[in-house]
Amino acid sequence: MSTEPADTGLRRINNRSKAAAVLGTLAAFGVGFLAIGEIQFVSVAAIAVGIGVRFGSIWVGTRVVADVASSDISEEATAGPYHHGAAGIALAVGGVVALVGRFVGGDVTLVAVVATIVAVGGFLLLSRLLPE
Repeated sequence: MSTEPADTGLRRINNRSKAAAVLGTLAAFGVGFLAIGEIQFVSVAAIAVGIGVRFGSIWVGTRVVADVASSDISEEATAGPYHHGAAGIALAVGGVVALVGRFVGGDVTLVAVVATIVAVGGFLLLSRLLPE
């Protein structure tokens, strides 16, 4: 564990998660657009990946920096009452499932429904399995 104050570490995590989210979105969009070519579909899937990377990287980062005696992120007044790690991982996986499903030739509606089911089901499962 680092000796730097938690505030500095959390600020660093916040800033790095923003960069990771942008890079994740750009990567998903670039690969998806080159592979699929449907800008609207790829944009939505890439946004899901980017938001998922942002939430997930903040959750992972706070798990690394957080002190054993510190409170959960969900206890923060502005954080919201949901599991950030589960939401992030589920959104990112759902976005990737959408891109892969469309790449292999799945119907847009079917792929969107399956990706949504994967994301919601993943969130529900991971919110029970992952530590706060």
